[in-house]
Amino acid sequence: MKKLYIYAALLLVVLLYPAFPQSKQEIVFLYTNSLNGILEACQCAADPKGGLVKRGYAITQLKKKYPNALLLESGDFCSYYPDTLLTKYIIKGYKHISYTAVGIGDQEFAAGVDTFYQYQNELPFVCANLQYFAGGRWQLPKKHVTVTIGNKTIGITALIDTDAFKYYPDEIVSKIKISEPKEALQKEIKNLAGNFIILISHLGFEKDKELAVQFPQIGLIIGGHSQTLVKKPVKVGSTLIVQAGPNGSRIGVLRAIVTDTKITGYEHAFVLPKWEDPDDPIIEKMIIEYNEENAKRFPR
Repeated sequence: MKKLYIYAALLLVVLLYPAFPQSKQEIVFLYTNSLNGILEACQCAADPKGGLVKRGYAITQLKKKYPNALLLESGDFCSYYPDTLLTKYIIKGYKHISYTAVGIGDQEFAAGVDTFYQYQNELPFVCANLQYFAGGRWQLPKKHVTVTIGNKTIGITALIDTDAFKYYPDEIVSKIKISEPKEALQKEIKNLAGNFIILISHLGFEKDKELAVQFPQIGLIIGGHSQTLVKKPVKVGSTLIVQAGPNGSRIGVLRAIVTDTKITGYEHAFVLPKWEDPDDPIIEKMIIEYNEENAKRFPR
């Protein structure tokens, strides 16, 4: 009888304990999109725009609060105006803030393909379906990167829409090739199998929802291009979709519990840097330098 009880107890343990123990990890994702080249803050009561100078300070504080956070950008941080000098200082600001991975938007090429090429190694750019001709050959950004947080490996890939350059001049369009996003994504999902997969998307919110249905392996989509303010993360199947709206006004903060390859719980909020907030001192100096250089370009 005693042996019977022991066998019954062991059987209960086997039945209750999963064959493959679940791996849980809390991860904080900070995300931004669509700065649109706004360096300085403005006193906009209805929709405050802190610009890069306030964003830099806010992100520094968030990184102190969440030292292992990932910081992700989904593109269009440069201006849609072809300003090579502004591009230079926006890139310098982003490098100072230190992003984990940066998706490429169409506006990053607004000042010319050669201008982007000049700064290609300054930031951790990622894009799985983009090529651009510069330096005498077709250039390929990294298709994905991986990052380890605690017991979790995170695979990050990115896509850009095939129509992203629809309204750009031939001078730019002729030097850019964009492959079919779904095909590129399928390859990267195979490469990143077993990891928690993040897609940095420059496709727009509606296409992000379609991809979440077609590729349930994706745990999180950081959206961009459509400049959609997704006030609460949208869940499609087990995939979360987020996007922070226009003009760099918001920094998304997603505190997530990642179990195996899915988000099983989260808290979400936006930080809105505003005029009254402190400036990032490094970016403040950059703005002074930018204004001085700009004044030399356009003397009165």
